[in-house]
Amino acid sequence: MKNKFEEILKKGLRPLESMRFLNRTKNLFLVLFCLGIFKLFLALLVFGVHVYELSAKEEKLPAGCPPDFADFLQVERQRLSDKEKELRLKQEELKLLEARIQEQLTSLKELEASVEEKLNRIQAVQDERTKLLVKAISEMKPSKAADMLINMDKDMAVKILSQLKSSQVASILSAMPPDKAASISEAISGNEGKE
Repeated sequence: MKNKFEEILKKGLRPLESMRFLNRTKNLFLVLFCLGIFKLFLALLVFGVHVYELSAKEEKLPAGCPPDFADFLQVERQRLSDKEKELRLKQEELKLLEARIQEQLTSLKELEASVEEKLNRIQAVQDERTKLLVKAISEMKPSKAADMLINMDKDMAVKILSQLKSSQVASILSAMPPDKAASISEAISGNEGKE
């Protein structure tokens, strides 16, 4: 240390300035050393990443696979991956369509139940009206009832007659013209149109 001081004094530097100079030199050396280590670390990192990418590519390629074939395989893998994505999208669309169809089916079943309920009410009203008509015809004179039934729809006339007592049906049919009475009798018996 004494030699350094003597040397500094010979050069004409003052001790305080020379100490500052030595500290700056020492700090500069440390900074350069740290930068060198950082640069070495970055170089090792880049090298490691490059080695990792190469090993990942080699893992994808079958052993002994020529590069042209490897490129073809890579393109084929990409195509299959795209196809898989497309199939997943189609599957999701199908699930949505299935859900919509299920909703529509549910609403159709509700509508069917509503329509059936209304038809049952209409049928009940018609049955009630038919009963009233049967009662009214049963209280009429046979000739008047026969005139009314001749002018009615044949199915309705059959429906009314099938709800009357057999003695009333006989009286009404005997009051009808023979061809009409025969036609309605066949319809009542269920032999209409058979030969």
